[in-house]
Formats: sequence, structure tokens, C-alpha cells
Amino acid sequence: MLKIVYAGTPEFAFPCLKKINESDMEIIAVLTQPDRPAGRGMKIKESPIKKYAKDKQLLYFQPEKIEEEFTKSIKELRPDVLIVAAYGIILPKHFIDIFPKKAFNIHASILPKWRGAAPIQRAIMHGDDQIGVTIMEVVEKLDAGKIFLKNSFDRDPNKTSGDYFEILANDGADLMMQHLNNIQLGLPTESIVQDEEEVTYAKKIIKSEAYLNLENKAESIVNRVMALNPFPISRISFRQKEVKIFHAELTNISSIEDQPGSINLSEDLLVATSDFYIKINSIQISGGQILTGKKFITNYQLKTAEKFSNV
Repeated sequence: MLKIVYAGTPEFAFPCLKKINESDMEIIAVLTQPDRPAGRGMKIKESPIKKYAKDKQLLYFQPEKIEEEFTKSIKELRPDVLIVAAYGIILPKHFIDIFPKKAFNIHASILPKWRGAAPIQRAIMHGDDQIGVTIMEVVEKLDAGKIFLKNSFDRDPNKTSGDYFEILANDGADLMMQHLNNIQLGLPTESIVQDEEEVTYAKKIIKSEAYLNLENKAESIVNRVMALNPFPISRISFRQKEVKIFHAELTNISSIEDQPGSINLSEDLLVATSDFYIKINSIQISGGQILTGKKFITNYQLKTAEKFSNV
């Protein structure tokens, strides 16, 4: 029976932890980030992984940093393998080295593309045709380990980052279980070394990226809207109030002769960019409810003379 240490923090890490815990393998310890303030009230919040560990009475730890003393305490548990999924804390070599059957990570990109903190968001923002998940060995260098398993498929332009967090969390959990079963059965596990010439980096998303520029091209704007849902949500301005855009799609209606931000009220809420109108499907004005584009038109009695603008 494999003895596993599991390290993860957000919802993305949950499906794999659950699958391992419900298998014939043993989770001997769970690592997750310390409780952090979150939400509007900035109340201290437990991670989904901590909640599950508590509920299932699993031994869990929440170190701010992986120190040598902590490494010794985990080594005393005699673990076989470390599994990592969006843990968010740097794992030093002295920690990685205590696992005789090595350490493996679920990374939500088609490595070597999009190493780093925000692979799903960056793939969508850059309009990638393919999206996917990789099982790789954990090494000191960020997301640079050998690739063991990979799954990729065509990206659906109507799906947000939030949609893909869920899809790839489940896909990654299935791939990791396949990999762990191979290890437990002593089957050969083939791997390939990442091509360093193909590496790209997925920088952490920051709030300032939410502000859309309607003078950009439609495809770029729509990709940003879909990438930044659920965080930090794209924003423009209407009637001197900030407006959040949760979901948008491309149209083939040219807006070259209209100013960016102009409104087309055919049936749907269409907003001009530098080349085409985009269709706004989900929108919220500051202080208001989240509405469909059609509801927004009627609730706020929009007129074609009005415009959206950059914040």
C-alpha cells in the first residue's frame, strides 16, 4: 500500500485528494496553506483541502514555509510519495528528497507551455486552441520536471477559467490515479524531458489586468473576459459606474465604422471594439445584480446614443 503525503490548497486540488482517500492507498499527511483572509469581509477562511482533511480525520499541517525541522517530522512518517496540486508554497530540495518513490504534481497546462501560477488563465487569455493538464515530477526548478502523463483537447471559447478549473481538476485527478496505480503495481512509468526551448511562463494574475481596453481587437477582449472569470472579473465603465463583464463572445458584425464602446441594440447587448462587436452575455453594474445582456438592456433602458468606455 502506497503511503502518500498530499499537498494542495484550493478547490482545484480537491478531486485528486478525494480519489486517493477513497482508494486502497493511504494518505498519511495533508499539507495545505495557512488559513487566510478572503471575501468581502476578509474573514479568515480555511482551504477546501483543510476542510476535507478535518472532515475525514486526516493528519494535516499548515506550515508557512517548509523548514528542515518540518521535513524531519514528515520523514518520520515514512512516506513513499508526495502528490502536489496547486499547493502554492515552494518545496525545497531537502523536502522533495525524502520521498523514495518521488514527488509528482498536477499542472493545469500542456507543459512545457505555461509553467507557473496561472496556466489556465494565460492559455485562455492568449487564445490557445488547446488546453490540458500534465502529470510531472516535482523538482527544484519551477514546473520543470519530467512529464509522465498528459491530456489535451480543443478549447471551447464559451468556457471560462472557472469552467476549466473544474474540468482540469477532474482530468488531473484521473491521470494522477492512473500514475499512482502504475507505481503501486510496480509497472514501468515512462517519462519525457521537457524541451526548454518551448517553455512559456504563466505569471500570476493581478487585479489591474481586469480593466479592459475597448480599443483592442474583439478576440483579445473576449479572451480576457473569459480568462479573468472567476477572478478578478473584467471591468469597463457605463454611466460613470464600473461594470463587471463575466461572459462575452465574438460576433461577425463589423464595428470598424463605429467608435469603440458604441452600443448595438439589435436583440442582444453588443459593444463595439476596434474591429468587431462583442456580445455581452453576463454583466453587473456597480451596486446592481448580475444580469444577462438582454436583461441589462431592458432594466437600464439603454439607448443607442449611449456608450461603454474604459474605466
